Amino acid sequence: MDDNGEKSSTIKGDEKVAFYKLFSFAGKVDIALMIIGTIGAIGEGLTQPLMTLIFGQIINSFGAASSSNEVLHKVSKVAIYYVYLAIGSGIAPFLQMSCWMVTGERQATRIRGLYLKTILRQDIGFFDTETTTGEVIGRMSGDTILIQDALGDKVGTFIQLLVTFIGGFIVAFTKGWLLSLVLVSCIPVLVIAGGAMALIMVKMSSPGQIAYAQAGNVVDKLLEQSEQ
Repeated sequence: MDDNGEKSSTIKGDEKVAFYKLFSFAGKVDIALMIIGTIGAIGEGLTQPLMTLIFGQIINSFGAASSSNEVLHKVSKVAIYYVYLAIGSGIAPFLQMSCWMVTGERQATRIRGLYLKTILRQDIGFFDTETTTGEVIGRMSGDTILIQDALGDKVGTFIQLLVTFIGGFIVAFTKGWLLSLVLVSCIPVLVIAGGAMALIMVKMSSPGQIAYAQAGNVVDKLLEQSEQ
């Protein structure tokens, strides 16, 4: 019976939760913030492909003009788009970072409160057999910080980079599909390298949290012994 109990507890401890389920703790205000933050992330992601287009138009203005006055007129006409792009590049990142950081903090605080309520409802024997005070404190502080980081900065950055990736492909294939097709051959190498790095980071984060929980347990026991 003990072996089965240990196996079941190990299975439950190793159970993974889908990323989208973290958003189940979001309220109406959080949903509104995430929508605004997503719009800001999309706008920020489009700035780099648009900047490439504007830069190409400026280069074409030099070649299409026949006199210096005509060059100045055409370049000035295209350069005004840089001003509009700069204004958008200032507003979009602000909306992205502020909205996603605020909603990440709000949802992490809600998760932390629900976790504490669940722990306080357990029997006294739960803290003797299943967990310790140090582990509870370590989990409540360390895990919620990771959740806040995942719900806040990383989601907005992921949307931004995804839009930049797709927008760059659209611009590249519409303006020069042959050269773009040659450069696409480098993508598998970059994907493999990025996937390997992400896999290593994921494997390193879980033992780190376990080590923090064990360290908190040791400190808790040392404090109890020093008080005695």
